[in-house]
Amino acid sequence: MGINIFTECELKKVTDGYKKVIGEGAFGKVYKGTIKGAEQVAVKCSFTRSKAPCHYEFRNEIIFQFRINHANVVRLIGCCLETDVPKLVFEFVPNGSLYELLHVRRDHGLSLPTRLHIAIGSAEALFYMHSQGGHNNHVHGDFKSGNILLDNDLTPKVSDFGSSKLVSIVSGYAKWCVSGDMNYIDPMYLKTGCFTEKSDVYSFGVVLLELITRKTAKYDGSNSLTINFVKSCKEEGHGRGMYDPEMLMSDDAQAHHYMECLHRIGTLAVQCLKEDVDERPAMAQVLKQLKQVQEIACGDAS
Repeated sequence: MGINIFTECELKKVTDGYKKVIGEGAFGKVYKGTIKGAEQVAVKCSFTRSKAPCHYEFRNEIIFQFRINHANVVRLIGCCLETDVPKLVFEFVPNGSLYELLHVRRDHGLSLPTRLHIAIGSAEALFYMHSQGGHNNHVHGDFKSGNILLDNDLTPKVSDFGSSKLVSIVSGYAKWCVSGDMNYIDPMYLKTGCFTEKSDVYSFGVVLLELITRKTAKYDGSNSLTINFVKSCKEEGHGRGMYDPEMLMSDDAQAHHYMECLHRIGTLAVQCLKEDVDERPAMAQVLKQLKQVQEIACGDAS
């Protein structure tokens, strides 16, 4: 298949003895490493021990991930097959996650066009994945701001595609289970146990709200961003009181211009969060609407 195969000894050298942890998710811990003398990589090691190493489902999932070729998806470079659960080697994305940019590095200014750039790139990634293969074959399962990594120019690269499926495979579950952040999980999945593309759309709606409010999914203690924003829209017709004011600190004309864009993004997010799955837009529609907002934000009001 052309997939780079690393030995366990090689990965120990690549990561300098697994010294630097750079992330932790549903699948396991992620370590920073260097290959070929200079190329930085992220090595993902599973928490779980598998009773069926090299299971064909796991193999097929790795092959699928290796074939992904999209500018907004973190690229799989290779794997190590000597451990109970294969270790995965991904490209290293240097600028941290969207979660860190929005909620930890608060001193970093973010204009509306920059936030739209991140939203559109992330939507491109989900749309690409949803369009691969058959219906519901390729969903993310754990889409959140922490799984949107940022390059030096703030180009988003979505990570952890397929991790929920891999966890289910190596844990021996008969059915694929989602073990993501509950603040982003589709409530209908919790009721039905059925995770679809529209479940990813729900999670994307939560991230859209994070982008325009700069609030975490749970903020100021136990406040729910989704519940409070939807409530604001129902009572006032918009979420103006919750928008991040930093985006509106400009001349009156541009602030008015941006306010229209924020209303459109907020309305789109609420549509993504609809309880009725059939009322949610597909990612193709989400992407189209975001690009229309981008044109308005950049001055093409037509």
